[in-house]
Amino acid sequence: MALKPTERMKKRYVLFTLKGDLGKDELSNGIYKYSLRFFGEQGLSTHIIRLIEFDEKKKEGILLVNRDAANNLLGMLALISEIGGKSARIIAKKTSGTLRALKER
Repeated sequence: MALKPTERMKKRYVLFTLKGDLGKDELSNGIYKYSLRFFGEQGLSTHIIRLIEFDEKKKEGILLVNRDAANNLLGMLALISEIGGKSARIIAKKTSGTLRALKER
């Protein structure tokens, strides 16, 4: 049985750039650890945060987050100054409800 549209998770995609020298795995683990510290275990369970794409050459990526947590995620990203002992800044560029809108940019 399929979910009704009102029962589905409302998603937002966040386009960001990375200022620093990190790989995809380091970045993904770093975002998870900061999310856990910032939101706590209960908050992280309700804030679904996933790294969807990351281009290591362009240093750009896309994060998936549920709609209710999008503003909280943007605030958390602004506070990150280092990941895994390396200097890193994550700068959110655009938020959208569809991947197509972000990729057209």
